[in-house]
Amino acid sequence: MGQSNRGRRWGWLRWGSAAWMLVASSSFAAEPAVKLGFVDIQSVISQSKEGQAARDKVAAEAAEKQKEIGLKEAEIKQMDADLQKQGPVLSDAAKKDREEDIRRKLRDLKRLTEDFNRDLAKRESELLNDLLRDVTAVIRDYGKEKGLTLIVEKGQGGVIYGSDPADLSKEILERYNNRPSKK
Repeated sequence: MGQSNRGRRWGWLRWGSAAWMLVASSSFAAEPAVKLGFVDIQSVISQSKEGQAARDKVAAEAAEKQKEIGLKEAEIKQMDADLQKQGPVLSDAAKKDREEDIRRKLRDLKRLTEDFNRDLAKRESELLNDLLRDVTAVIRDYGKEKGLTLIVEKGQGGVIYGSDPADLSKEILERYNNRPSKK
């Protein structure tokens, strides 16, 4: 009698486990399919209208500042050439004064160049962050609208392979370029 009770218990346990698995599998089957996609954000930003405009704006600012630096370099070269020509006829004090002027202008030029490089890097970073924030918003809206479960970044997200239908970069670029301008 002890054997048959034990057998019944195991039988119920087996049937209970089988029933649980059926219930669990039916609830998993009721879950919607996982929809994934990936985006090459760098490509979207570089190919977008706003990305190209930002790049052009930074390039124009850089060219303007580079012109200013070029003028200062030319001035220093001219001062040095004048010193070389007039050096033999100048007094030691006058020669020292001109050499000091050249050194001071070189220091100023170096500072100006460093400030320019730092400001340019900061400006590029600010523009990129603005673009990235806007593109990310477009990606989120797209994902919600299309019912996607997950969208990862192609360049940084470690996507080694993705089929063409999973690549959302073209759709995101199109939406980003065609959205109403915030300006």
